[in-house]
Amino acid sequence: MPKLTLSFKGRVIDVFHLESGETHIGRNEDCGIMIDSLAVAPVQAVITQNQGEVYRLQALDETFPILVNHQKAQQTQLHHGDVIQVGKHTLAFAEDVMELSAVLSEPSQPADVEPATESEDVEAAKAGSGILQIVNGDHFGRIIPLKRNMTRIGHAGGNCAMIARRENGYFICLLEGPNPPSINRQPIGDQAQLLKNGDLIDVGGTQMQFHD
Repeated sequence: MPKLTLSFKGRVIDVFHLESGETHIGRNEDCGIMIDSLAVAPVQAVITQNQGEVYRLQALDETFPILVNHQKAQQTQLHHGDVIQVGKHTLAFAEDVMELSAVLSEPSQPADVEPATESEDVEAAKAGSGILQIVNGDHFGRIIPLKRNMTRIGHAGGNCAMIARRENGYFICLLEGPNPPSINRQPIGDQAQLLKNGDLIDVGGTQMQFHD
């Protein structure tokens, strides 16, 4: 059953399983996905299941735009791994039957792949550390604080990327492997790229959202 994972600044708040028919998103209490925030319209969007298990998102309030993978969307079909931005919250769409088994590289930096506790999330926020949130696969929803100067992501001997923490932000670059990582579905090439809040990163099939 497809699901939406609601997050705020990288912290998972709730998981909603999509039933057949319509699911409304908004701050009204009768919405199937209720987000308690003034940055969200009373009824901001609706997700409708069409024939063939196709889910479509439709924005309902022009004064409260919906972003899908950082692009403004009025009406669009949802795909596995899509990230919807509603006000200051995000909803990550996943189809359970398509979930991948990609994992982060544990041999190189085990500390960076352990699930963060609530207290660790708070301390990371106080220290101004960026975080990654996995939005697909078996580790869906896992939070990875970027507390080190260098964080390696990917499979040893496969596609790997490095995120470097510098004075002016976090930069991602290809470390090894035939396929460079992508940001918002665009390959980064051979040059290091500065990450922006909300960027959707793909490294070897593992998709993560960056929050600073």
